[in-house]
Amino acid sequence: MGLGAAKIKVERERQIAQKGWSYEHDDQLGPDVLEAAALSYRDANGADSLTPSNWPFNKSWWKPSSRSRNLEKAGALYMAAAEAAERAKDYPNRNRLTDQVNSCSILLDSII
Repeated sequence: MGLGAAKIKVERERQIAQKGWSYEHDDQLGPDVLEAAALSYRDANGADSLTPSNWPFNKSWWKPSSRSRNLEKAGALYMAAAEAAERAKDYPNRNRLTDQVNSCSILLDSII
């Protein structure tokens, strides 16, 4: 596992342990909403990134940071979406979302 993948895994664990985003909560939101949030962070270049039009939550929840931190958040959100798709037995969607996690990991590795 590369450093980018490890950072994404740590962020996913933080989202669960510290933010309280349970699997049940993720399932209620659904893979599409989680993917929209992930895409928003994936495309955010820095802390001054404006709230994207496709951001699925209240604007107060938009908290961009450095490019690398945004990729960590994006990867973790893609991971949450993939896990929700797997629990829904939507394996093609799970595989596509897992590819996005890997893409974030590769991007992270290229900048850290």
